[in-house]
Amino acid sequence: MPGGQPVGSNVLISVTKTRPSDTTAYGAGDVISESTGSGTAWTFSNAAKVKGGSGTIVRAVILDDDTGRTQTGVLLLFNITPTGNLNDNAANTEPLSGTDDNFIGAMEFDALIDQGTGYSYATAVPGNSNLPMPFKCVQGDASIYGVLSTTAFTPSSAEVFRITLQVVQD
Repeated sequence: MPGGQPVGSNVLISVTKTRPSDTTAYGAGDVISESTGSGTAWTFSNAAKVKGGSGTIVRAVILDDDTGRTQTGVLLLFNITPTGNLNDNAANTEPLSGTDDNFIGAMEFDALIDQGTGYSYATAVPGNSNLPMPFKCVQGDASIYGVLSTTAFTPSSAEVFRITLQVVQD
């Protein structure tokens, strides 16, 4: 890493999820997902150039289409699909005993900034939020997977969240 900066291909990988059409309040540590009964992990496809490859997450942005948001969030990242609770508005259970060896790390987003129009947002950058965050994908896969949890807040119905990772691929 010349000059302390990662070297490689620099890519942006975005995942968007629309939460369920309800306004049930989240408790601290609850999962944000697209379904209360069959939620899925946040899948960041092609995070590595090749299956079994590696890279470093150097920056991340979370957007929320509700302009009145100021909650914080934590994105737990894995190199396998997490097996814990992925359902919206249920307590996060990751990392578990079966996924702990595949746990890449936790990225913390500061409080979202409400601009009054458009999206609320937060950015995770080196120096805070546990970045940069190196990762290695498992053999046969080039993706990394996440579970997003939040602090307590009351959501809007069908609120849209987007997470973009800036990855330097090795």
